[in-house]
Amino acid sequence: MKLFLCEKPSQGNDIAKAIGAKNRGDGCISGDGVVVTWCIGHVLEQALPERYNPELTRWALELLPIVPEKWIVEVVPKYKSQYRVIENLLRKATSVVIATDADREGEVIAREVLDLAGYRGAVSRLWLSAFDAASIKKGLSKLKSEAETRNLYFSGLGRSRADWLTGMNVTRALTTAFGAGGKGGVLHCGRVQTPVLGLIVRRERNIGNFVPKTHFVLDAKFEIQGTIVPMDLVLAADRLDAQGHCVNAALMQSIAAKISRKVGRVNSVVSTPEKEPPPLPYYLGSLQKEASRRFGLKIQAVLDACQSLYEKHKATTYPRTDCEYLPENMFAEVPAVMQALAQIDPVMKPLIALTKTNVKVRSFNDKHITAHHAIVPTANANVRISDMSKTEQIVYELIRRRFIAQFLGDHLFTKTVIAVICEGENFTKSGKVTTTPGWKRAEVADAAEKAKPKSFEEAVVSLPSCKIGDQANNVAAACLTKKTEPPKRYTEATLLTAMEAIDKEIDDPRFKAVMKSKEKAGIGTDATRPAVIGNLYQREYISTEKKYLVPTERGVQLIELMEKITPQLVDPVLTAHWEERLAQVESGQAQLVQFEGEIKAWLTIIIDAIKAKAGTIRIGSTSVSTNSGKGIAKSTTTGPKCPSCGKGSLRSINGAKGVFWGCSEFQAGCKATFQDNQGQPQLSAVAKAVGNGAMPATAAVGNLAGQPCPSCNKGKFQLRNLPNSDKQFWGCTGFPACRHFTWAK
Repeated sequence: MKLFLCEKPSQGNDIAKAIGAKNRGDGCISGDGVVVTWCIGHVLEQALPERYNPELTRWALELLPIVPEKWIVEVVPKYKSQYRVIENLLRKATSVVIATDADREGEVIAREVLDLAGYRGAVSRLWLSAFDAASIKKGLSKLKSEAETRNLYFSGLGRSRADWLTGMNVTRALTTAFGAGGKGGVLHCGRVQTPVLGLIVRRERNIGNFVPKTHFVLDAKFEIQGTIVPMDLVLAADRLDAQGHCVNAALMQSIAAKISRKVGRVNSVVSTPEKEPPPLPYYLGSLQKEASRRFGLKIQAVLDACQSLYEKHKATTYPRTDCEYLPENMFAEVPAVMQALAQIDPVMKPLIALTKTNVKVRSFNDKHITAHHAIVPTANANVRISDMSKTEQIVYELIRRRFIAQFLGDHLFTKTVIAVICEGENFTKSGKVTTTPGWKRAEVADAAEKAKPKSFEEAVVSLPSCKIGDQANNVAAACLTKKTEPPKRYTEATLLTAMEAIDKEIDDPRFKAVMKSKEKAGIGTDATRPAVIGNLYQREYISTEKKYLVPTERGVQLIELMEKITPQLVDPVLTAHWEERLAQVESGQAQLVQFEGEIKAWLTIIIDAIKAKAGTIRIGSTSVSTNSGKGIAKSTTTGPKCPSCGKGSLRSINGAKGVFWGCSEFQAGCKATFQDNQGQPQLSAVAKAVGNGAMPATAAVGNLAGQPCPSCNKGKFQLRNLPNSDKQFWGCTGFPACRHFTWAK
């Protein structure tokens, strides 16, 4: 029996169709002498330290580093039944075809299963970039030998083991050496998570240390052929500083006075036809960034919607992809997809009628296909948009319109640049006029587009028709004072971009090149980045202010600690160095045992450095000073008992908008905050009583109606009943944003 081992059920279904296997069984599909089964992704996981040594249930520095002599992998509990199916099939198989994703992770998923199950038969490799029938048929005709991808497995195994060694050892070391205990006591370290947190902390530090610089610009307007045109002053380099700013107020004021109400001349008019090709279809990261920027969606919500559109609605293709191209043989399916889209939503018919699906476009290119192709709509005409959630509808709209855009042609426009000279000073202005909308017809219109940063081509300026020598009468000239602005905090979308382009954070040209050319550029992957950011939220290393990411005090303290003791772990160069060595393992220039030996030696140095500083500070206390920016809360003074939870104490906190008071039980769930009043929390009479350990007297309860909430200072007290109870309490009218309450009795 020949067994095809896939990564996920969807791949199994596609391959089963291609090889004629139709008999569905428990976790498999069989045919004439062949069986297709699947792993459901990572069906195995690295064992926890206590599997190697029961004593390791105790976290202690003297037990570190933990370095397994022989590695143990275990079946993920929820996938045990599927693993048993695979294991039983492997006992019967005479040969196995690995049909997992064509990348390092796919190789590890399959071969770890073969090793754990003890399979020793023949193995070949099906290497696919797409799972349509034509691609599968082509791949089956030229299977790779087991030896051709063996080193890819060793490379993936090396990365997995290095991540485990770092995460397990350094997390335990940091926690036991510097953790404050309790819920917030664990200090997590990860190859990807820690450098990403470092990005956020350094950005906040740069904002806090930023000193604005004053510079000057000229607000100049000219009337040309009856049209008022705002124009930009062009200054020579010797009149600007290194950043391209004019810092000489007297110079700018003199130019304003010199040209005011004077007559200039048009000395150049250049018009050139330009074209902009359709943007390529979405990969997961680009879709997440677009949905976040336009609609404010969380990147995890976008991934969840994509997964549902793929699995539940059968409306789009596989989402966890880093590729924005499509296989060339999929071009034949375009008419069927367009027909389905028109049937699903008749509103799309006029737009689809404008497409030209008989001309192949640049997005269909086999040379750029990776393990998966771009995310596009399917030819399933039974999709019901009304069954989708609001988020799913938004994501589906983006995907289908981006696909349709491929076949609407280039966006054509004329770019015009007008130059004016007035009293010896040069001015210029650019604008464009669309001649053919092309793919722009398919763009999703939304309010957020107004806030989108405009590039040169997008900054539409109405320019008059004019020629060289025409008068340009100055109608306004004023010197404006400007200040440079600090860098913006990351949003989820811009953080994704930074993770993808992590090479920009690396100075060493060798490692910069490594991070650009590695299998999946950047740090993390499109499939794992949402989880990395989600963990930073969950572990309370970051929070949000509106849409911006802000490091918590705990997150700042952790990074500052690691910058002092283990700076390598905060630096993305670590990943670049590993990737360089793993590439050598993959090519056969280095052995897996060599890479593991280097990691173990490096790890011993890291753990020794932590042990040497153990106990000097505690993360979670207020003993770690920070200079990381005004947006980070820093505790300075302890006040009365919290009137909201009655457990913690109020602390004076230096926040982004000044001093306020918060509860010491914040990490345990008390979010009460109070305004500062001359160094003390501003509390109402009832809050003061509760803060001193007393409950308000029953006779005074009626007096709370309408009193201001001491927590948010916005809402007012209102008497309410506890659901399914006759118990009453005074709650804030600002609920659910404010959850402050006081029991009525």
